[in-house]
Amino acid sequence: MNDEFSRFHPLVNIVFYICVLGITMFQMQIGLIIISFIVALIYYIFLKKEWNLKFFCGVIVVFLTSAVINPLFSHRGSTLLFYLFTGNPVTLESIVYGVATAGIICAMIMWFGSFNIIITTDKILAVLGKTMPVMATLLTMILRFIPKMTEHGKDTLEANQALNGVKRQNEGKTIKAKIKKLKDKFKEEAKIFSIITTWSLENSVDTADSMRARGYGTGKRTSYNNYRFTVRDGIILLWSIVLTIATIVALHNEIIITYYYPTIRIKNDVMAYVIFGLLCLTPVLINIWETLRWNRLKSKI
Repeated sequence: MNDEFSRFHPLVNIVFYICVLGITMFQMQIGLIIISFIVALIYYIFLKKEWNLKFFCGVIVVFLTSAVINPLFSHRGSTLLFYLFTGNPVTLESIVYGVATAGIICAMIMWFGSFNIIITTDKILAVLGKTMPVMATLLTMILRFIPKMTEHGKDTLEANQALNGVKRQNEGKTIKAKIKKLKDKFKEEAKIFSIITTWSLENSVDTADSMRARGYGTGKRTSYNNYRFTVRDGIILLWSIVLTIATIVALHNEIIITYYYPTIRIKNDVMAYVIFGLLCLTPVLINIWETLRWNRLKSKI
């Protein structure tokens, strides 16, 4: 990963994600949702350096599911489109509201995807290690445990599939009923889940015993990090905070707002969109600036 934004102080990275995720999550202005979604997609692709088809198919499924759920259960709005087979009306306002909600969910998924790449466990310890050591330790253990559990689950699944392959080869074509196959598949998945759960509980107990044996919690805890807060960190931190406050003020004063019921009304402001767009594009702009700077320095050699 060749990302210049990840080289900033962890406080800058965490504050940026708090600002962007907070605004994306706690508002329903359609313009801000579109900006957040597009920039999150761009930055995620930039970090991964490839088009992860499986990930984006999952995002599309989540988007379509979330967009369909609201019109099925909410029938508010004045623009009637058609009636469902149940007799309930489907309105344009409920569809647009469902699409906006789905956009927020998908934008959050992609922002958290880049968050998992940028914010490592050592960065969380660097920011929270002194002020909230228990919380920092808990978060780092969770972030470390999830990929370990996923990897162990894959290994267990592959081993189980290998054993079942040998078993089915020996049995030949004796199992023909589809119901029996479904039952066998359900039993296999339940067995894998039981194995993973047992392993995770045992691993948690071993970790707790190891920490207790090493004296965790018996004295004053010290923390070490190799990060230094520089002038450029202060500039980007101030930049993020100022743009966030400006966006919140625009939302609070209803300079930009979207009404979904009873009819759709959208109040736009170009400057507010530019401000939030600059906030979301901060990592991308930093990488562009560093690329141009590097190319300029190489040209002088």
